[in-house]
Amino acid sequence: MTSTPLRLLQLFTALSAALLAATAILSATDPAAVNGVVWIRAAGILLLSLLALRWASQLRTGHRRAYRRLLWVSIAGSVGIAALALLPDSPFPLWFRIEQSIQGLVLLTLAATLLRPSVRAAVR
Repeated sequence: MTSTPLRLLQLFTALSAALLAATAILSATDPAAVNGVVWIRAAGILLLSLLALRWASQLRTGHRRAYRRLLWVSIAGSVGIAALALLPDSPFPLWFRIEQSIQGLVLLTLAATLLRPSVRAAVR
């Protein structure tokens, strides 16, 4: 099994941790730049990324349920982030939407990786 999904999810988790750190820093230095929705989303994304890391380790051993979860998260997450970044009346500030767009690209790459025949064949 390729280690690419795990590496992508490690990147996603690092970006999630950086997003939460940026939220905390901005909350202290410029409270107007951060609202409650930003805190909830940033914390939720970090939690999801940690769960996805666990699933990626299970995927390395060929667990089909982990594969399905990761595929679902990568596709649904990409769609959700696209909606968040593109909707004009989004409650999220521009800096947050830009960071989320980067994470969306990581999730799209993960989905493409998971759909490769070699990865699918390695899953029981």
